[in-house]
Amino acid sequence: MKSKKNFKIYCAGPLFNDKEKEEMAEIAAVLEQSGFRVFLPHRDGFEFAHLSHVFKEIGVSEAKANRLLNKAIFTLDVYQVLNSDGLVLNINGRVPDEGATVEAGIAWNAGKQVVIYKNDARTLLNGTDNPLLLGLSDFNTIETISKIPSVFHESLTKYTIDNKKLIDNSRLQTLYQKGRIVARLAVNGGDKIEICQELIKILGDN
Repeated sequence: MKSKKNFKIYCAGPLFNDKEKEEMAEIAAVLEQSGFRVFLPHRDGFEFAHLSHVFKEIGVSEAKANRLLNKAIFTLDVYQVLNSDGLVLNINGRVPDEGATVEAGIAWNAGKQVVIYKNDARTLLNGTDNPLLLGLSDFNTIETISKIPSVFHESLTKYTIDNKKLIDNSRLQTLYQKGRIVARLAVNGGDKIEICQELIKILGDN
């Protein structure tokens, strides 16, 4: 069984302005202070957009470069979700962030613990949120950021998650393997031309 220090939590939520980024950073900080490892996309991910001009330099069209970069973002984020033990979903805002809800759905389908955080009074359906979304956390919503770690600690200490067993279809297995390579490229950095060439090799259309 993993210790709390070995549990990794994916932080999913809106990141389109400074206030949203600050709130997501606060969620990540509280989890880290409680001993969890955290993946926060805008902090721990890779700025693939910075490679746009590199693709142009090596003769890749703008349309193909954009497609490759979108596929890289999707592949990396899905890998990080599958490589985590749980996911916290911040649904504050007029409507929940689309990408974050997809990430939460992937996590739930893979058997990960999903914790929903919300302290925003705005709702979609007569004073409540979409039940298909709330069901991902067994209809439990956390209203205080400081309480998020205790929910994960209680749930994750009861279960052992084996990522290998959860990846049980060929499409997801392929995506996971590609994501692992993309994650390694993102972490190691290195020559940007080589990174672009690797992305073409891994994610390019056959």
